[in-house]
Amino acid sequence: MTKRITKTELNKLAKSLYGEEVYCEHTRTGKRGWYLYKGTEPIFLGVNATEAFNDLQFRENDLPLQENVTEMRATLVAPIAQLTPIKKEESVAKKPFKKPKSTTTNTSKDEKVLKTISPEKLLEIFLEKFPKAFFRETENIHPLQKYIHKKIRKALNCEYTKNEIAAALALYTQTTDYCQKMIEVGVRIDLEGNHCEEVSTLHIEDAIARISGEKVMRSEKRKKKKSPKALLSSPQADQLIGGYMELKLKINDLPTDSKTLRNGWEEFIIKANGQNVKIVVRPRTWKKLQQANREFPLWVANIKGKMGRHVKCGFELLTPGIQIFEKQPKQAKEPLE
Repeated sequence: MTKRITKTELNKLAKSLYGEEVYCEHTRTGKRGWYLYKGTEPIFLGVNATEAFNDLQFRENDLPLQENVTEMRATLVAPIAQLTPIKKEESVAKKPFKKPKSTTTNTSKDEKVLKTISPEKLLEIFLEKFPKAFFRETENIHPLQKYIHKKIRKALNCEYTKNEIAAALALYTQTTDYCQKMIEVGVRIDLEGNHCEEVSTLHIEDAIARISGEKVMRSEKRKKKKSPKALLSSPQADQLIGGYMELKLKINDLPTDSKTLRNGWEEFIIKANGQNVKIVVRPRTWKKLQQANREFPLWVANIKGKMGRHVKCGFELLTPGIQIFEKQPKQAKEPLE
C-alpha cells in the first residue's frame, strides 16, 4: 500500500531545498493541484500530493550533494529561475458567480395575498384591460364567451378571487341591454373580440324571460348564511325530574393494599377508567372476597353502588353491594373429523 503524503511532509522537503520562506499549497481554482510558492509566482508541482513529492525529490536528486546547506541553497537559485511558472490567469482564484439579490420576494400562488375590491371597481378594470370584449356603449355590447371568468382570472394573474370576478361580471351581464344583445346578436366573443360560439337556444329563452320579467336578474352569488341551530334552554330547577344513578364495577382479583378500619370494615381503592374508586365493605363481605380468592381459580365480583363525595383523583362508592361468581375456563373446541 502506497504511503499517503501529507502537507507537512511536502513543506518539510520544500524548506530543506529552498529555504524557510518557501511553502507548498493546494488550490482548487484554475489548474487544480499542488503549487510551490516562493515569491509571487507559484510553481506547479503535481495534481496530487504524491506527484508533488516526487517532483520535489526529482529536483533534489538533480542537485549535487553538499554538506553545507547554505551552499546547496545557492546552487538551487539557477534551477528555480529556469522552472517555467504557470500563467498568472491560472493562479488567480476564480470567484464563483453570485446571482444578484432580487428586491422582490417570490411568492407562490398559495401565498399570494389576494386583493379585496368592489365589483364596480373591478368592472372598470375589465373595461380597461379588455376593450375588445367589454364596452361602455350599449350598441357595441356582445354576449361573452361561456366560462370567460376563468380566462379573465388567468389574464389578471389570479390577483382577484373567483367570487370577486363573478360579482363584477354580474353587473355587466345581468342587465336588460345585455340580455337584448343575447337575443339580437346570437354570437359570443372571447377576450380578444373574436367570435367563438353561438348563443344556445336555452340561453336565448332565458334572456327573453328576464327581459319580460318572468325571471329576475341574477346578482352576484353570495353564500347563504346558515341559521344557527336552536339550542335547548336550560330548564328551571322546579321543572327537573328526579332520577337514580347506579354505578357498576367488576374485579377478578383481591386488592392487596386494603386497610382495616376501627369497626372491622375493610377499605380499598380500585382503578377504573382512569379514576380512583374508594370502596368500604363490611367484614363479612370482605371474608367472602378472601374465600373466593382462595378457593376459586377464576372468579369475578360485581360491585354496585352510588357515587359519593370526591376523593383524590376519583370518588367514593356509597352503599356498595357485591355479588361473587366463579368463572369456568373456556374449553377448547374439538377439531371436526
